[in-house]
Amino acid sequence: MTYAPSTLISRLFTLALPGMLALAAWSPQVADACGGTFCDAGPQVMPVDQTGESIIFWIDESGGQPHTEAHIQIQYEGDAERFAWIIPVLEVPEVLVGSQALFNNMLQATVPTFTINSTSIGDCGGSFGIGCAAADFSAGGDGRNEAFSSGGDGGDTDGPEILDRGFAGAFEYVTLTGDNIAEITDWLDQAGYAQDPDAPPILEEYLEEGFVFVAVKLASGAGVDEIHPLAVRYPGVEPCIPIRLTRIAAVDDMAIRAFFLGDERAAPQNWPHVEINHSRYDWVNGPSTNYNEIVSLAIDEAGGRGFVTEYSGTDAIISTSGVFESSWSLSALEGIAAVDVVDELTSQVLMTCDGLECIFRHPQVEALLNIYLPAPDGVAAHTYWSCVSCYEGLIDETAWGTQPGFAADFEARIYGPAQHALEMLDNATQLTRLFTLLSPHEMIEDPLFHTTSGLPTVDNNIGATRVNDCDGGPSYIELPDGRTIALDSGGSMPELDGNPAALRIEQVPMMGPPQVETDNGDDIDGLLKAWNDDQLSGPEPGCSIGRVGLEGMLAMFGMFGIAWFSRGRRR
Repeated sequence: MTYAPSTLISRLFTLALPGMLALAAWSPQVADACGGTFCDAGPQVMPVDQTGESIIFWIDESGGQPHTEAHIQIQYEGDAERFAWIIPVLEVPEVLVGSQALFNNMLQATVPTFTINSTSIGDCGGSFGIGCAAADFSAGGDGRNEAFSSGGDGGDTDGPEILDRGFAGAFEYVTLTGDNIAEITDWLDQAGYAQDPDAPPILEEYLEEGFVFVAVKLASGAGVDEIHPLAVRYPGVEPCIPIRLTRIAAVDDMAIRAFFLGDERAAPQNWPHVEINHSRYDWVNGPSTNYNEIVSLAIDEAGGRGFVTEYSGTDAIISTSGVFESSWSLSALEGIAAVDVVDELTSQVLMTCDGLECIFRHPQVEALLNIYLPAPDGVAAHTYWSCVSCYEGLIDETAWGTQPGFAADFEARIYGPAQHALEMLDNATQLTRLFTLLSPHEMIEDPLFHTTSGLPTVDNNIGATRVNDCDGGPSYIELPDGRTIALDSGGSMPELDGNPAALRIEQVPMMGPPQVETDNGDDIDGLLKAWNDDQLSGPEPGCSIGRVGLEGMLAMFGMFGIAWFSRGRRR
């Protein structure tokens, strides 16, 4: 079984998760010549990795007291009755339903995209193109949901104090505290929770720091297909990602993506900010082939903990398609008969069925139909929903009468979260995407974040140009930052000894410019110049075309308006 709910925290909030999924594999892409013409490779979009942890922070300063909402993307594989997790918090939060479509669109819009153009110089015989926590409280035994719902409220002398309880979509939650961690863990035992033996000492740290705990699990009868993002709303504007408990169940190089919606760029407060050395990416096969490796190395150079900024700019790049559609109508579903609900959902473009399959435009639509309009025994769901009137006599009226009712659940899980997602996007003007890779031994301090003014935007679309010499000279890459790096004799990216993965490591204060801790720019320039000079003046490679000398090479560069050394030193 694999767990991967995402995590978050502020000084007023900390989340515990039960584990993560492995990273998706990267697909190599090659910038090759087509026919006798060197062609642009075009945009190479990084895979939209849905694993690891993704958190969206919305800093809401529109009301009297500023609030932060932390939206958590939850991923889980396993039995529904074994899904459970703990959220340490400093204040009792409001628990809300989140929007999966918002996560999907945000991941898609901000994923790094690398454009590798190609051009050629010399006689090519033709034209050329220009181009906070992971405690595994897994439930065990029978009657888990019942025990969770009916656990004692505790008292001044016996057991924990129950501060709040309720439902959020498919989940039920209880917020509790105690005089010591034993009261908390004893309650979890009585409620049917199996506990990780490594978790209590770390939970005790949070308890001593004044945190209380929100215990969350799927509501009685809810299935894994009903899982959706959760959001917690709490006072304050200092978000943080809790990772102290995460180390219990984390994998090596676990991916964490944090999105921030607000009016200014967000940056790590107590962890370093890292800029990547572009000469370390594999621009021949595509940076997607070694992107995570280079980011991980750069983070290691910063001491094992740090974040890179993958995007910072306007939040207008986030599409609202699928998040909320004008065709959706809550009023049309209020009081609707069971036999008509599929036709209404179809008219709202939330689903389509053709007798062979059903396609759902929102992940919660199928979950709601399984609850309120389940297929009769012996009838496939897609067959039933394609023509409910054909089976009108077999409609399960008991299921249709399940509380709180189809329309109420539609509002709670689909309509309401969608409108709230639009409110978040309308309220904010800026979006920041931060990324890191962490292993368990590095998860010893919760990273805090803040917004700051004066920092430049960061484009997730990164371009480089491969320059191919048809007269036998070395091909080279013009990097996004203006530097150049010659390819080796085999046309591959060189591995230069001592070439750091991090261009710059800095601390970003709330006010003022970043404070640079390590600047590798001069070292990188020196390494690249030595390598490029060696490639220009080194021995002739085994090539039928032959290699021009240094003077001929420089003259040819001048002919094509290319200044090699000035490009090599441009920032």
